[in-house]
Amino acid sequence: MLIKDMFKKPIDRDIKGVIVVGEGEDSNAKQELEEYVVTRELSKHFREFFDNYKKGIVGETTKTGVWISGFFGSGKSHFLKILSYLLDGQKLIGGKRAVDYFIDDHKIEDAMVLADMKLAADTPTDVVLFNIDSKSEQTGKQSKDAIVTVFLKVFNEMQGFYGSMPYVADLERQLSEDGRYNEFKQEFAATGKSWEDSRRKFDFIQDDIVDVLVDMDYMSEPAARNWCEKAAEPYQISIENFARMVREYIEKKGHNHHVCFLVDEVGQYIGDDSRLMLNLQTIREELGKECKGKAWVIVTSQQDVDSITQVKGNDFSKIQGRFDTRLSLSSANVDEVIKKRILAKTDTADQTLRVLYEQKATPLKNKLKFEDLPEMKLYDDTRDFVDVYPFIPYQFKLLGSVLTSIRQYGASGKHLSEGERSMLALFKESAEALQNKSDGALVPFSLFYDALDEFLDAAHRRVIMQALDNKNINPDGGDDCFAVSVLKALFLVKYVKEFQKATVTNLTTLLISDMDEDRLALTQKVQDALDVLIHETLVQKNG
Repeated sequence: MLIKDMFKKPIDRDIKGVIVVGEGEDSNAKQELEEYVVTRELSKHFREFFDNYKKGIVGETTKTGVWISGFFGSGKSHFLKILSYLLDGQKLIGGKRAVDYFIDDHKIEDAMVLADMKLAADTPTDVVLFNIDSKSEQTGKQSKDAIVTVFLKVFNEMQGFYGSMPYVADLERQLSEDGRYNEFKQEFAATGKSWEDSRRKFDFIQDDIVDVLVDMDYMSEPAARNWCEKAAEPYQISIENFARMVREYIEKKGHNHHVCFLVDEVGQYIGDDSRLMLNLQTIREELGKECKGKAWVIVTSQQDVDSITQVKGNDFSKIQGRFDTRLSLSSANVDEVIKKRILAKTDTADQTLRVLYEQKATPLKNKLKFEDLPEMKLYDDTRDFVDVYPFIPYQFKLLGSVLTSIRQYGASGKHLSEGERSMLALFKESAEALQNKSDGALVPFSLFYDALDEFLDAAHRRVIMQALDNKNINPDGGDDCFAVSVLKALFLVKYVKEFQKATVTNLTTLLISDMDEDRLALTQKVQDALDVLIHETLVQKNG
């Protein structure tokens, strides 16, 4: 049986390696909801979040801040995005509401949590999901009101007003309140241009705006001209006024209406600027005070915020104190996510692999042996084998350590996530590379290098490229040279502290690529490859 035929879902389908907040195409959203895996840890976070959120629906609360923290790749942005789908209960994704994906697929078993989720989905809510860095103006961070300016911008955009120029948005809001906004748009269309397309060129259409406002009998010409001049000046908004604006909007909507601001990567944006921190915590406090539980601020931030921002710890704990609901995500259950999202098998594959394991379990245990290393997990039983095949259990933890060490030792920039997100992509691509092999093939650890290749910086990639071009190492000039695979495996474990001993025995185990592999012959191949690599000064023998 071919490996590609074993999986319930096509292994070569497109999976987003890193979740980008603000990418909201419907087909993506449907796939994200269908494939979202609620681990033990996440179900606890969903319970805590909806338990607190409910307080603003059934009564009043001023504790409307949620702080979601976690290391790179622990799934914060994904969690935030899924929350945005769940809270926006009126929106249909693939023909049904987000909460129905959770109910139909039994993602959460706890009936109380599901009831709270349904209550939240049934409550009319405007969800404003954004990455704060991409929404802020280039010069925005210098001003002490930077964060409230971004909040105002996205709040205006959510209502269909022009976020980039608050004065224009104010005009639109006033017209809207007077019930004349549509009339204004129609009158403006008579100039031959649509208002939505033209308003960003405000400087060039001032005369048209003045004419339309005068023709509508909405303003006198001097007043309209005066407004146009004022609109070009810097805009000042206090946090108090912003909170009042949100409250008025919510009251106008009625029916227990809610507004949720979901802000991604706030910790990175704030950095070590205490004014920005103060700005954020004051927004949270004022919205809580004014809106009594109807306006929420939900933010994500790196876990080890001190190492990224050099902020004094107490400053950050002070701001976190304003966010009463705190959810900390780890990527501890990464293997659970990968097994369910990528490695789930069909019934036929299940049967085939069971038989295979029963035949090969003992010889396989003898082949997969490490020396002088901390625990390297191998298959526990048949079920475990079926769940993780064509991978070997130790690869989950070891690859996690590899990613951490690569980020630490500067082999890659910030975009290399460290948990589910890119682990997911790495496992998917490695399984894809083996898709046309038949059962019995295993993923050698060196194969993960190919999936990581694009994230590594040039200095590290160059060594591998030069090795491939070196006639002594790779006489055939092909892409799958065994000595280069040994080099890739050595590079991956180079900085991993759990893998202090890259002995021939341990390297041989890392490179096993088939259940019927002749371990003695493979050991000899590894030894020969190492001799060549040492001769070409790419590898150094230690001790």
